[in-house]
Amino acid sequence: MSQRSVVVTGAARGIGRAIARRLHHDGWIVVGLEREPDDAMRDVCADVVTGDSADVDAHRAAAAVAMALAPLGGWVNNAGITRLTPLHDLDDELVRSVVEVNGLGYIWGCSAAVGAFLDQGTPGAIVNVGSIHGRASHVDHAAYEFTKGGVDALTRSIAVSYGARGIRANAVAPGAVRTPHLEASLAAQPDPAAAERGLAGGSPAGRLAEPEEVAAVVAFLLSDDGSFVSGESVAVDGGWSARFSTHAD
Repeated sequence: MSQRSVVVTGAARGIGRAIARRLHHDGWIVVGLEREPDDAMRDVCADVVTGDSADVDAHRAAAAVAMALAPLGGWVNNAGITRLTPLHDLDDELVRSVVEVNGLGYIWGCSAAVGAFLDQGTPGAIVNVGSIHGRASHVDHAAYEFTKGGVDALTRSIAVSYGARGIRANAVAPGAVRTPHLEASLAAQPDPAAAERGLAGGSPAGRLAEPEEVAAVVAFLLSDDGSFVSGESVAVDGGWSARFSTHAD
């Protein structure tokens, strides 16, 4: 692969760290956009932009840094937050934070990527990290699911609007992934082991996904091997969203 740069938002930990590591291994020049970067990011990121993904200027800065290193060829919108938002008892600020990061943050990132591809006159690929919450619902996740459904719609819009210009856009929709955030959430439960078993049981595979398994699909969608895949949302959930019932039998 000729030298190309890629921006990964939320690259400091979890799925974002795994994506950055995989793309670095595959030969991409990785630029991370992270609100709270750490020194370990330097192992896989050629440069790191400190900024909030809800801020449009942070995305523009990341695009500029990436293009200064090599032509921008890819963009991964990964930074996101999960919060419970029961509609009968909404916290206005909490809802706004979810929409700004998971919704507007993805629009700003896609805008920066598309603008850079067009300015360069080169093809490029975008991968948006969505969720199975974009296609199915769980109790009290209204704002989160609102944004993740929007991620899939945004992905299709880019594919249709810019496909003739050589720009592809796809999404991945993970289920439960063993990230530091999820492990902390499980540890806070009265019975962490039972909570993990219950969550793992949602998938016919009977286990949680590893971040590297999501990263592998992202890498394919960005690569030249995925050159005719666009406008899709690929579930990486061990069959969870395909299951008819909630029980293995």
